[in-house]
Amino acid sequence: MLAAPQDLHAARTVMDDGLSEPLAGSSGFPLPITASSAGMFATTLRSRRARQKSALPPLRWLPRFMMGRAGADRVIGAQVDMSQLWLSVPRRTLRKSRRKSLGQQQREFDTDLLGNACAQAATWPDSMRLMVSLEDDQAPDGDFNGRLNGVLEASGFPVSRLDLVFQESGLAQEDRETCYTLSALRDQGCQIFLGGFGSAPSSLSLLRERAVGGLLDGVQFDVSMLAPSGISWQQSGEAPVLDEAAVLFYRAALEAVKALGLKVRGIGVDLPDLLAFAQKAGFIEASGSIFAPPETTAQIGDRFEETAGRPRRRRMARTAEGL
Repeated sequence: MLAAPQDLHAARTVMDDGLSEPLAGSSGFPLPITASSAGMFATTLRSRRARQKSALPPLRWLPRFMMGRAGADRVIGAQVDMSQLWLSVPRRTLRKSRRKSLGQQQREFDTDLLGNACAQAATWPDSMRLMVSLEDDQAPDGDFNGRLNGVLEASGFPVSRLDLVFQESGLAQEDRETCYTLSALRDQGCQIFLGGFGSAPSSLSLLRERAVGGLLDGVQFDVSMLAPSGISWQQSGEAPVLDEAAVLFYRAALEAVKALGLKVRGIGVDLPDLLAFAQKAGFIEASGSIFAPPETTAQIGDRFEETAGRPRRRRMARTAEGL
């Protein structure tokens, strides 16, 4: 803490002639910085920089739209998906650490992400649902519900309005704790989705086991996978908007998913052709720039208030003259 102005010259007195002399018992020179003080300052500085590096970036929201015959009928909530927003996990979270394993760091990051998302979504209208895509490929672990309960209690957000997207490797864990965790979440109204369907070597047998066991609500499919790759079309002309072979394959795969009684939601719906595919494939909901671009917390709040019939809040713009 900085010293008060009057303390900075406490070791000197001013004489009548304007000159100063040291007080008795004082050398008149500034005290040297000790090694312990320098070490404490360096430790504090490193900790402060570490917190800055590991902090979450400002959240951006993908509005969730219910799919209908004519396109998107109504907004039903918003989603936080780091990969879809071109955001990366802070590098300190994923770096090698002597104190924490990679899995522990991923769990802590997901807990922070859930905490921030739930705290901001607590002000939404009751009809709006929050969806969070988790980064930890081993979630849900045995302590997941305990951490989630802490987040929900701190934020006041109800679990019945929360939807979670887990990675396939996490849902594929063959242990009772995983089944109990998923069952408890669904019993309280939380919907469970498998993320990355089609991008990883997804197994329909896993989907069947989780669907029959009542542990899964649906899958999340990134429709950008329908775009042609550089080796899937002949270079005798312009590349088509969609890869026809991919369209046929994934349409059949998604029909198998729906046959299990699972829902299909789409992300990355950025083009009219992708929207047409989502409609024909029977998606229940979708997100993408063709509906709305990613929005800030203030923008998504205004959208929800307008949807709920509330008057939009007037935001005052600060200017240099008004500061």
